[in-house]
Amino acid sequence: MNAGNSIVCFIAGALAGAAAALLLAPESGEKTREKIKKGAAEVASTAKSKLAEGLDAVEGALAQKGI
Repeated sequence: MNAGNSIVCFIAGALAGAAAALLLAPESGEKTREKIKKGAAEVASTAKSKLAEGLDAVEGALAQKGI
């Protein structure tokens, strides 16, 4: 398994765990929905950051090979 697949699997597992924890938490629906929104925003931000890092790495590798 390459690093890209490992990252995707890690993020998917983190999302599943976070969703289960939020859905099973003994809080009101409003608080739970707010937590889900915040968690989703954090995950989206992290995913965008990791994607940008990956694209930079690919561009660097292509530049080194003269492509």
